[in-house]
Amino acid sequence: MRITINDSDLDEIIFEKDFHAAYDGLTDIVEQETQLFDNKIGYTDISEIWFDGVHTLRRRSQLNQEVCLVAKSDLSVFEMHFSLTGSAEVESLNSKFDYSFGPQQHNFFYSSNFEGKFRGGKQEKPNEVFEIHFTENYFNRFVDSESKTIDKFLKQIDKQEISNCLSPHHMPITAQMNLILSQINQCQRKGVLKRLYLESKILELFMLQIEQFESIQLTPTSEKLKKEDVEKIYYAKKLLEQNISEPYSLLELAHKVGLNDFKLKKGFKILFGTTVFGYLHEIRMQQSKRMLLEENKPVKEVAAYCGYQYVQHFTTAFKNKFGITPGKLVHS
Repeated sequence: MRITINDSDLDEIIFEKDFHAAYDGLTDIVEQETQLFDNKIGYTDISEIWFDGVHTLRRRSQLNQEVCLVAKSDLSVFEMHFSLTGSAEVESLNSKFDYSFGPQQHNFFYSSNFEGKFRGGKQEKPNEVFEIHFTENYFNRFVDSESKTIDKFLKQIDKQEISNCLSPHHMPITAQMNLILSQINQCQRKGVLKRLYLESKILELFMLQIEQFESIQLTPTSEKLKKEDVEKIYYAKKLLEQNISEPYSLLELAHKVGLNDFKLKKGFKILFGTTVFGYLHEIRMQQSKRMLLEENKPVKEVAAYCGYQYVQHFTTAFKNKFGITPGKLVHS
């Protein structure tokens, strides 16, 4: 894969790099840290791991000005995509698919000979993304799994579409998914033990993605939502993401999007598998982790930001989500 970053105003190449092209047959685990830039433009740090058939990429970035990033890949890959914080938009240059991710959303993609463009303006908050890529050889082990979801997904690919996604709408990252993602990022094992650990966690994440998608698909017909109501509920989710410090009440949120509170509560649960304020809690907890690690905020201040009157209650909730207390996270 080749990544090129251009200044949007001058159209000058700021950065250009080729990443690993093939990772089928790797006998060892390979790790690499890359910093794309760290100057007036902003910063982008990438952590990658490869082993046979699997590639993980964790990207943290924050821009101080508008840039254009172009990514090209001549490979066919399956991608688990997790948008942890911030938001991003990707324009596919060789298909009809454009992607827009908000915080705490995920999906599963297939792409062949992908060419895409990311345009980003000044960001007030960092954008963090975690991607897991499977080669076709690796993913083929799931072909005979008797999963109707995987079978349907592969049939879509056979129709010669350039890109496909598992769900038409991005799904919310659950607390269990967040815990596994934290375990992957915090893994201190080495060599073959690290590979075995990471692979087991990655497959567990993939299982959770499939199960969540199937649970949404199995929603009774009587609970199916009108298209216009779905759009309003997605707008409500966006408003939650934009106002996490001073959130609307349920009635205010319902009024903003043009639904009554009952429809909003029920529809939100159907679409995202959680309550309105359960989702708000998810976003706040992810923000609290960022504030602790990247802004060095004191635990007491972060707890208050997340709506906790008592620090010990925040500490318990934080450990339940991430498997580690705020204090230990800061000093690890």
